[in-house]
Amino acid sequence: MNRTFQVLVALAATFAAGLVHASDIGLTPPRVELVTSRGSSGSTSVTVLTTSAREQRIEVLLEDWTLGITGRLSFLPVGHSGHTASRWIQLESDSFVLEPRGSRDVRIAVDVPDDEGLEGTYHGMVFFTVAPPELDTPGAGVATTTRIGLTVYVTIAGTERAGSELVDMYQPDDRSLTTVILNTGNTVMRLGGAVEIRDEAGDVVRRLDVPDVPVLRESERELTFTLPDDLPSGFYVALALIEDSRGGILAGELPFDVP
Repeated sequence: MNRTFQVLVALAATFAAGLVHASDIGLTPPRVELVTSRGSSGSTSVTVLTTSAREQRIEVLLEDWTLGITGRLSFLPVGHSGHTASRWIQLESDSFVLEPRGSRDVRIAVDVPDDEGLEGTYHGMVFFTVAPPELDTPGAGVATTTRIGLTVYVTIAGTERAGSELVDMYQPDDRSLTTVILNTGNTVMRLGGAVEIRDEAGDVVRRLDVPDVPVLRESERELTFTLPDDLPSGFYVALALIEDSRGGILAGELPFDVP
């Protein structure tokens, strides 16, 4: 039987909190953050659920991942990321069954090596994939399946080093602004805050929210903001007030014109 499968993917690395969905499968929380010591273990549980009226077999596997400067996700085989935690993750099972409209708690454990060179935060991804159903009729066809990703961060307690910089702010074109954030620390940080648009009188005329996104350890993250279509022509100053999850404020100014 020849079959073509359409895979729908939800990537929890880009979600802030709560429940992440992909088609008829859900996962809560969408990411876990464990803190443990070298040579120690830790664990937590996540809930995988389905809205399907049919029983589903879920396959579980590990991958590595990283983020490009624009936030683009790239997936790698286990052990091929520079700061992988995937090798430490112990899965409860490589497959299980979800009852119709049911849920299951899945234990995620990590076993950190006793290595003095380990410090800061490491990361991995656990994928839960709905096994493709058997087609009712023989021959070519399309079956839809789903996989959903759980981001796992593991921080080595007592080795954390903080640091962040707003290294650049520029106008790539007439209708957008870009900031570049550098995480100089060795733990993951998340962003928040806003970019205020002020007119020549210094009044705030627009406020652009900074998305809640991760910046991996010792890496840069570029954020591009689209200027509102109704922003009149004229001279403005963009004031960046970007918050990082460690409690820092990254401030910067950029004068610019809207033609």
